[in-house]
Amino acid sequence: MKVHHIGYLVKRLGRSEEAFRKLGFTVEKDVVYDDVRDVNISFMRSGDYRVELIEPASKESPLYPLLKNYKNSPYHLCYIVDDLEAARSELEKQGFMVIRDNEPAPALGGREVIFMVSADIGIIELVTESAGDGDF
Repeated sequence: MKVHHIGYLVKRLGRSEEAFRKLGFTVEKDVVYDDVRDVNISFMRSGDYRVELIEPASKESPLYPLLKNYKNSPYHLCYIVDDLEAARSELEKQGFMVIRDNEPAPALGGREVIFMVSADIGIIELVTESAGDGDF
């Protein structure tokens, strides 16, 4: 598995983008509203590193309560996998649990993603390799 991005939960997307710009990141993909999770998402890149900035759009977002624990900080790693179901099955055998089953990810071109958690490392996201449209 290869890391696609680091998911970074933020309170204010614009302010976080500006802070990452100061660190040498540039916007790779403009803000997309994800109606599945009620969040605004932006991707930024610096060299081989990509961050996904995720801002809950309302208090009804399932990610809004996480702001209490994570504040403005990384909270998941996303991995590119060849076969979503095979990767899921293998990780379940290793003790990971699914916390959000297969769902489309509007910011990733509608590809399906799965969120899993391990008591030892926290939350990960799995997404299949892009088919001819770059990383998205």
